[in-house]
Amino acid sequence: MPPMKRRSRGFTLYELMITIALAAVIFGLGVPAFRDFSRNGRLSGAANEMLVTVTTARNEALRRSVRTTFCPAEDPESKEAVCDEEATAGFISFVDVNGNCQRDGDEDVIVSSFVTHTDINAGNNILCVGYAANGFRVPTAGTPSNAHIIFCDYRGVNPIADSSKYSYARGIEIGATGRAATTRLQTDLEDWIGGDNPVSCP
Repeated sequence: MPPMKRRSRGFTLYELMITIALAAVIFGLGVPAFRDFSRNGRLSGAANEMLVTVTTARNEALRRSVRTTFCPAEDPESKEAVCDEEATAGFISFVDVNGNCQRDGDEDVIVSSFVTHTDINAGNNILCVGYAANGFRVPTAGTPSNAHIIFCDYRGVNPIADSSKYSYARGIEIGATGRAATTRLQTDLEDWIGGDNPVSCP
């Protein structure tokens, strides 16, 4: 007796429609979450780069026993980068030989950081932050004792959820001693925006 032939069976139209519907639901839920994940990663990356720049300025002041300065710059990667308190593109730290809170042509840039995506905005309330050879911050006219920098996107400083105390934005505070620290607490960021020396989230 010859062996029985097995009939291959594919998807029915009903099964295919169910599969497509499930894929659409998963895709619809996953894409917004992935977009938020990407945006959050860009904000963290920009804030971390800036934190490295200001920390390096302080460490190099100690290591080299020189005066260094950290400030916003509109073109931080340029050899001619200079301080600009209105700049939102990034930051530089450099050896400030004459301590004038401005980079002159012959002063070495130690490190620079920049905002890596057009959706990210950087707001600050500083002209510059100077470090003495002992690593402590040098008071600078026009710069508050607690300097603040906020990185944000179109979501502003809103909380990540109704019941959350954390904001989408990233904030960095440089204290009177020169130590820098990060925060995502919405109350902190709101205080910075509405304080005596306000910083905005453009």
